[in-house]
Amino acid sequence: MVILCILLAFFQALSIASIAAAAIVSGQSHTGIEGSFSLSVAETYHQSKGFVRDWAAARQKWGKGVPKDVATAFSLLDSNGRVDVEPLGSDDIFIANIEIGNPPQAVKIALDTGSSDLWLQSSDTTYFYNRKGPWAPRYHPNMSRTSNILKDAEWNVKYMDGTAANGIVYLDTIRLGGFEIHNATIQSALVVASRFERETGLSGIMGLAKSLPSSIAPPSKTFLDLLRPQLQSPVFTADLRLNATGRFDFGRINGTVALDNMTWLNTTPESDHWDVGLNLMSWEGSNWWLHDFTATVDTGTTLTFLPDVLARMYWSDVPGMRVDTQLSDAFTFPCDGADRLPDLRFKLPGTEHVLNIPGPYLNYGPIAGDDTYCWGGMQSADDLESTIIGGTVLKSLFVAFDLETKRVGFANKRL
Repeated sequence: MVILCILLAFFQALSIASIAAAAIVSGQSHTGIEGSFSLSVAETYHQSKGFVRDWAAARQKWGKGVPKDVATAFSLLDSNGRVDVEPLGSDDIFIANIEIGNPPQAVKIALDTGSSDLWLQSSDTTYFYNRKGPWAPRYHPNMSRTSNILKDAEWNVKYMDGTAANGIVYLDTIRLGGFEIHNATIQSALVVASRFERETGLSGIMGLAKSLPSSIAPPSKTFLDLLRPQLQSPVFTADLRLNATGRFDFGRINGTVALDNMTWLNTTPESDHWDVGLNLMSWEGSNWWLHDFTATVDTGTTLTFLPDVLARMYWSDVPGMRVDTQLSDAFTFPCDGADRLPDLRFKLPGTEHVLNIPGPYLNYGPIAGDDTYCWGGMQSADDLESTIIGGTVLKSLFVAFDLETKRVGFANKRL
């Protein structure tokens, strides 16, 4: 994923602190419960699934980047010879429809618990690769009567190859399921990576990280900072679904989704992300394995990455498994065995609560050019800064995020 690095100048005599204080949230959602709202999230896909893009995007976001020889071998280069890996991988992500400005403008936003900024393609965006469109729905600040530019403010995105995207900053109204946030900071893109230009289902990203500071400098409140005081309860939940529409709920926990009681885990205090400690894992036919590790819960990463020793033991129990040596020993398996992959289980620390991930959820899909073998949706976290609980696992769980106590709650759910 891209690494956001934003430098923001003062807006005349108005300080960032006063801008954040001016943001107001109001309204009641279609749920009928004041102080809460829901956002439906639907999967969006490229024309073909791209495991290598997802693998590379995760390493750019959470690791040491992608070696040049790997990028070259798997054709991650644009026609101009530059590596271009966008955040989220963009092959299997969950998009919500929200509205910006007055009158309202509909845009499509990825909800990402692994980042903290809100940025959009807009009428300010210049397209270099896809000059004539079609493009994703864009924000048109000049068509909103409540839009105000932050003069002299800018933001910059640095891609893994050293190229950059950049933009400007506006204050405007955001509508989410009946809620209105006035004078919210919106980062408007002047330039985006080439694959964003061609991705018509993704306008931008809304970050929902635990306490990661906004990339705006001087410091500014994040979207969650503005929203939290207005929620009936300081929580939001993610109910992602396999091949179906999922939902994010803000301000309440819809207990009817869960099959069992929710278990809450404290997050790592020194981390800005939703990091939890796990220690017991097993799968069908195996014993429980004791191995302490910290996992980041990230709705913005498609794949799941577990400690190398556990990932290798799991896949070693899958008949016909083989590793792809060109891609850092990525695990593959015969596609005709996808329905028989072992269920993965986590026993939550200090409890008897077992989370069960059905084996078929760990099938990413066929290898391009060889539809007899499939990529594993769970891979080794070797060389990553953290293990990652991504979409392949989250689709089988009901997950809650407590904005006050900084805890993450887990429950099994009806699939």
